Amino acid sequence: MYGFTFLRRRALQLEELTLGSDSADNAKTLNELGVLYYLQNNLEAAKVFLTRSLEMRQRVLGPEHPDCAQSLNNLAALHSERREYELAEELYESALDIRRRALSPDHPSLAYTVKHLAMLYKRRGRLEKAVPLYELAVEIREKSFGPKHPSVATALVNLAVLYCQLKQHGKALPMYERALKVYEDSLGRSHPRVGETLKNLAVLSYEEGDFEKAAELYKRAMEIRETEPSLVCGKAPSRHSSSGDTFSLKNTLPSPHLDLGHR
Repeated sequence: MYGFTFLRRRALQLEELTLGSDSADNAKTLNELGVLYYLQNNLEAAKVFLTRSLEMRQRVLGPEHPDCAQSLNNLAALHSERREYELAEELYESALDIRRRALSPDHPSLAYTVKHLAMLYKRRGRLEKAVPLYELAVEIREKSFGPKHPSVATALVNLAVLYCQLKQHGKALPMYERALKVYEDSLGRSHPRVGETLKNLAVLSYEEGDFEKAAELYKRAMEIRETEPSLVCGKAPSRHSSSGDTFSLKNTLPSPHLDLGHR
């Protein structure tokens, strides 16, 4: 990785000698160097290159170009990693503004920014601001994959969890029920995602005082878990859980918080 970083840095120097300092290709190389340093946890170096990439793209392509949104996203991920959440939020919001104007409603790059800004709002406890983005995430997935795709069900569960955190149980229930139907139809009635959704429905029913229904739902969820040994656990659910749209930084390469572009 470090040798590759050196080669990319040398490539940039050569490009600057032959093409001049400002070009779209140089800006792309700067962004890639920033990503490499980020993945090595060298956040100071990453910030330098990602900032240079953004500034060059703004000069060469104009501040409203989608490539500028990519640089903004990556800088936002970096500042989020450094727990500089207010600045990260501003950068994600700027990227979202650009992509909403420049891209189609079902474009994966728009979905990327919506997802990560919503996650940041949620992390900061700004749940009301997260709601419209989680709702938009459902719409984007419906347009991209169709209303019966498991990915849509995942977005519905994440929205339902958010509603529950806001104590808006009446809005959460139809989201869970619709997600359950999609999971059952697309993945089968014994799939782990079905079990997770049944568990969440059980928690919701319990919180609403419908103990008989909660027990019935939880029993079915546990029956599914018993068919998946890796998922068996000894504790009853204590809160609502999402269906896997939240990632940890640097768990895999490339990092899921970095925007590597969607073509």
